[in-house]
Amino acid sequence: MPSVDVDLVFNMNSLTPVARSSIIHDANFQRKTLTIAQPLVPITRKTAYERLDLTTIIADRQNRTRVGIECQPIEFINQYRLANQMMSKAVILSYKLPVQETNIRTAFRLPLSKKYTIRAKMIYESVGYYTPNDFRIKDISFTGMGILIPKKKSLRPNPLMGLKKTDIIPLGLVLTDEEEETPVGAFPLRAEIMRINKNYSDAYAQTGLKILDLDEKNETVLNRFIHTAQIDQLKKFSVRRD
Repeated sequence: MPSVDVDLVFNMNSLTPVARSSIIHDANFQRKTLTIAQPLVPITRKTAYERLDLTTIIADRQNRTRVGIECQPIEFINQYRLANQMMSKAVILSYKLPVQETNIRTAFRLPLSKKYTIRAKMIYESVGYYTPNDFRIKDISFTGMGILIPKKKSLRPNPLMGLKKTDIIPLGLVLTDEEEETPVGAFPLRAEIMRINKNYSDAYAQTGLKILDLDEKNETVLNRFIHTAQIDQLKKFSVRRD
């Protein structure tokens, strides 16, 4: 239905699906078409993929479930008039029933902003390290995150520079919307070091982590945090572009 937040998911069943957030502007159930906002990373006639799905989360009293339908872009609109009379770019999708339950295990990596931030604690060699002084979360997805590690702290080498590929480390995350008084969510997890770039810059090393054990409840919390932040970015981008 119009105004519903959605994700366009490219190659849902592959090992590397990619999701782009959007909003439904209009629906024509007779023609089986949906008009959606052009995502932050636009799709064009040259965008390559094997399959495209439109997904969203529905909730009842007990559960939250991601569902989706297979779709195909059929028209790209540069000047689509919104309900507030502003103009924006849009895409018309044809869709194919039935609606099916889906699961995105990896997706668009969200760069963190001043509004949407993550505070974190990391345990390494039985010592606790905290953001933002010891490390900083640069971006996050449903399956992993990128962190930046200062090479030095108070002119001394940062112990976190001793992290090695395949190390498994415990973390605690607190998801924060700066406009809210309480955190969006907080939970522990374990992550595996997948890559380390110690030459990222003169001052920082960059490390890629794979999330190992996020349960369904906390995955939903993280999913909603990422999606809400993406939609907020999309709205700001649309206002600037218009």
